[in-house]
Amino acid sequence: MDLLLLVLGGALVVGAAALVGAKLERRAEIRRRRLQGERNAEQEQLRLDERCAECGEAVDPNQDIWDLGRWWHRKCYREVVR
Repeated sequence: MDLLLLVLGGALVVGAAALVGAKLERRAEIRRRRLQGERNAEQEQLRLDERCAECGEAVDPNQDIWDLGRWWHRKCYREVVR
């Protein structure tokens, strides 16, 4: 009888631990997805912000100009400044 109670108690502990572990895993997955979504949104906003002030097309930060708080293609910048 004592052995049966011990086995049943152990089974309950193992089952409870599995349920808690699964719940923690779900929470971690939800948090991971939320953080990934935030990073994706930041990258998308950065991509949208890197557009030429004149023509609205994407710029290359390594080649184009940052002036007056906005990105400019070199050609567009020269045309506007003239």
